[in-house]
Amino acid sequence: MSTRILAVMMVMATLPACGGGQVVADGTGATTSALSPQLSHGRDVWFNSTFGGEKFFSLILPNAPFNLKLGFGAMLTSNRDTRFNDWGVINDPDCVQGDATTGYLDKCKDPASAGVIGVRKSVVVTPAGPQVLVGVACAACHAGLDPSNPAADPNHPTWDNIHATVGNQYLNIGKIFGANMSTHDPRYQVFHTWAPGTVDTTAIESDGINNPGIITQFFNLPDRPYFDDTQNGIEIAPEGVHRGGQGGEDDAGCEKAALRVYFNIGMCAAECMIPHLTNGPGGSQTPIDDAECSAACPDYVAAKAAVVDECAFMASTTSPKLAQAPGGNQLIDQSAVGRGKRVFQSACASCHQNSNSPAHDVLSDDLVHPMGDIGTNSCRARSTNWTAGHIWDQFSSDQYKARPTGGPGYYRDVPLLGVWATAPFFHNNRLGTFNGDPSVAGRVAAYEDAMDKLLNPWNRDLLGSIQTTTDWIQVPSPLGTLTLPAGTPVAAFANLNPNNPLQNLCPDYLENQGHYFGATLSRDDKYALTEYLKTK
Repeated sequence: MSTRILAVMMVMATLPACGGGQVVADGTGATTSALSPQLSHGRDVWFNSTFGGEKFFSLILPNAPFNLKLGFGAMLTSNRDTRFNDWGVINDPDCVQGDATTGYLDKCKDPASAGVIGVRKSVVVTPAGPQVLVGVACAACHAGLDPSNPAADPNHPTWDNIHATVGNQYLNIGKIFGANMSTHDPRYQVFHTWAPGTVDTTAIESDGINNPGIITQFFNLPDRPYFDDTQNGIEIAPEGVHRGGQGGEDDAGCEKAALRVYFNIGMCAAECMIPHLTNGPGGSQTPIDDAECSAACPDYVAAKAAVVDECAFMASTTSPKLAQAPGGNQLIDQSAVGRGKRVFQSACASCHQNSNSPAHDVLSDDLVHPMGDIGTNSCRARSTNWTAGHIWDQFSSDQYKARPTGGPGYYRDVPLLGVWATAPFFHNNRLGTFNGDPSVAGRVAAYEDAMDKLLNPWNRDLLGSIQTTTDWIQVPSPLGTLTLPAGTPVAAFANLNPNNPLQNLCPDYLENQGHYFGATLSRDDKYALTEYLKTK
């Protein structure tokens, strides 16, 4: 046994289970003492709770049938001075660089922190001896550097520089997934297509389509439109529910959506999730069952109780404002804002306005439209996991399943609050140049470039947006193993129907097509619209 591994075991032998720490701030300026007990607990769940997901990432995923060892080790033992630049993760402000005594994991005030926001560590005793487990909480993806209060060095933020729900536009999950793979592995090439700030939530619970989507931002939730959705004919909530998911899939309320996410990050994997991946006819999916899982997995029961407070905390956060950011007002041409507002009303408000809440508009009606009406890359909209009989059946509404397609094939009008801080655009975070710069000026530059390409589609590099392999790979086929050269479109092999390899479930290769609304505006109107949205 190496000295490094032994040191890790010695340090971690007495660590508590995941979820035990308490963060001090969430980037919105609030401290634990300033929040109500419900919101304080909800924030603690958001930042710290994994509900056993670490067992999936550390004990199950690296072994058969998945054989997928993630790059947590390399990321968590990397240099804190460059960790954000290299991986896009947010360093826990309460930690310092590790050394040989910690197995090169960070030293943290919270012993369950792995050194990165939302990444948690614990230890279990296995037949081979103590083993360090790593899991993730919601904040690992959805917390990010605060656009309105940026850190002087993004590798060394304070808690005041972290916004709990802005979404991490810079997180390179694809790099973490593919860190231990050969470039000749087809899976490496699939993960390589995941742009920073995206993740394919159906990569493990596979629907046969490579469909990475943006890490969702959560702002001003009480102002979002409500919908009277039902499950099995029963009203979900008296006040209605919000629509989540890029196609409105998570439309059964915040609590249900949060539980679905916890399954995504490994909760009760052995008891509740893995058996349903292949136990249907012909090895097909079957739905995760609430009653069955409640009886089999105490972590699920705990999560169902905890997400009530977590959703209350999510509803307390607000969008970042450019005018409140250092130097932000100087980046807005106030002389154009009035005209931009009028342009928005005439050209954008039919989809991106909540007419039921004009005083607190989130700039979306949250309605869904057939993917053909939007015209963007369709793969994310084709996900089938929420449909009847599939794994997340019990996490979508009757209204979702009543769509003419049974659910898939739609995109939702996303809210535009904070859009100045969250470019590039589109569901796959690829419209516009990714500059990796979380400063105020860097975010505005990315936003202006994305708006230019949104409103002037002739400036988009359509052919260049096709995601292709960087090396040769070998893939199985009815004719035997095929060797595909570098430059092969990833969608040509990543989206093949496992039950019918001659069928491509999403033969849509162009990433930056569609959403041509606003292209016919005048140059001055486009400029004014761009300036107006900076104020939202």
